[in-house]
This record gives sequence, C-alpha cells and structure tokens, in this order.
Amino acid sequence: MAGPFAAFVEIPHGDFAWTRGTPGTFRSSSTAERDFCATCGTPLSYRKLNGSVIELLTGAFDRPDRVIPTYQTGIESKLAWAMNLHNLPGKTTTESSGSAEAGSIVSHQHPDHNT
Repeated sequence: MAGPFAAFVEIPHGDFAWTRGTPGTFRSSSTAERDFCATCGTPLSYRKLNGSVIELLTGAFDRPDRVIPTYQTGIESKLAWAMNLHNLPGKTTTESSGSAEAGSIVSHQHPDHNT
C-alpha cells in the first residue's frame, strides 16, 4: 500500500532522457526503483526494474496542468475520504499561510528550462 495518491505520466525508456544531472535512486522494492533530485530530494519517478516505461511524477513538471491523467491504478487501496476532497473548503496559499509569509517564500527548486 502506498500513500493516498500520486499522479504519474508514463514515457517509454527510449523516448526519455534526464536533461540536467543524474538523479538519486532508491530501490523501493524487489521490483522497482524511485528517482529523486539528489540536491533537494524532490521525488521524480518510479521505474519497474524490467519495465519498458519510466513513470514521472506530474508534480515534478514546471507545467503539471499540461499532463492530464487518463486512468487510475491501485484502486483496491483507495481511501474513502479521497472521493470527497473536491467538496472540502479550500484556501489559497496566501489565505493558508498569510500574505506576508506567502510573499517572502523563495523556491530553491530548479526549473526544467536552462537558466
């Protein structure tokens, strides 16, 4: 069983290459590895050891809104409360942490594009 949910995009190994540095790797099970940014720890991908695709976490993309999920997996362990998230009250980052704090946050994560 994993966490409540994560969104991935599958890309064939032959169509994928890391463009900046080499990620850290963690052997998360006897059949898979997970990659993460070796500098900041951001989770990046999941790979079956003998699989034909790499599964990239959509949250690692600069524009995750362009990567739209097309199916669900692992539904046997879906948490009942996850079905109702869209009905819960919501807050913006500013509402949640306050205007002053939200305005002072500096991201140390690197964008996908060259800088």
